[in-house]
Amino acid sequence: MLDQAISLRKQLVSASANSARVISVVSGKGGVGKTNITVNLALSLVSMGKRVLVLDLDIGMGNVDLILGRRSHKHLMDMLQNQLSVWEIIEEGKDGLHTIAGGRNFGSLTSITDEMLVHFMNQLEELERFYDFIFLDMGAGATETALKFVLASHEVLVIATPEITSLTDAYSMMKFIYMKDKELPFYLVINRYENQKEGRDTVEKLSHVCKQFLQKELICLGQIPMDQDVWHAVKKQIPFSIHKPSSLASKAVYQLAETYVGTVKQQEVSYKSFIGKLKSFFRER
Repeated sequence: MLDQAISLRKQLVSASANSARVISVVSGKGGVGKTNITVNLALSLVSMGKRVLVLDLDIGMGNVDLILGRRSHKHLMDMLQNQLSVWEIIEEGKDGLHTIAGGRNFGSLTSITDEMLVHFMNQLEELERFYDFIFLDMGAGATETALKFVLASHEVLVIATPEITSLTDAYSMMKFIYMKDKELPFYLVINRYENQKEGRDTVEKLSHVCKQFLQKELICLGQIPMDQDVWHAVKKQIPFSIHKPSSLASKAVYQLAETYVGTVKQQEVSYKSFIGKLKSFFRER
């Protein structure tokens, strides 16, 4: 495992990257396809030549490896409890996507000790030059610990569906984040719309509410239609963009990736600012 870690690091460092961009992916409620969208968006970016890491921060209930059909040998809590290097827990798939599993059936990040926390921060610092994008797949809802990661990120990607409960919870999540940081950008993806009118109406509805009550502009990246191919892919534990690249959902998520890259292309970010904010937030605990 250590040899694999050294090999992975050498492979990545050979293609010196700019400062990694950190995106927190959130949803107000569970069951909206957040992890599925995160994984397939990340894979679309990989297919565009980007180096991408997905860090599953839904500790104890992580599903990133399940969506990918991978069996992760190490997970985040292994690193924290056993003082492992971050390179020892990163999994690289044949698809080129790198992941860190959140693991299942154990406690959350709220239970980590100060010693674990110092090690965690040191290992996160290691990632700066190796990736173009780092996605933090957050658990549903907003815990105090999760909020620290979200507020330290460069932007927040909000996943919602046209269901009223999803929209209400997504708005509540954004309002909660906005009250802590009014400048943090919100990107929106609507998942599982039944027709284009429903998709457009949903975007307009949520955008209008945010503008009226928060004076906050939402940046809509795209919409992903209801697609039976997604359901079949999940059942087979294959990402839908790989299972059937020609499907409506696969084409939509690739378009979403293109839109995202085009939107952030001119926006420089500092990975050190992410680490600095994260350290300051956890010092307050």
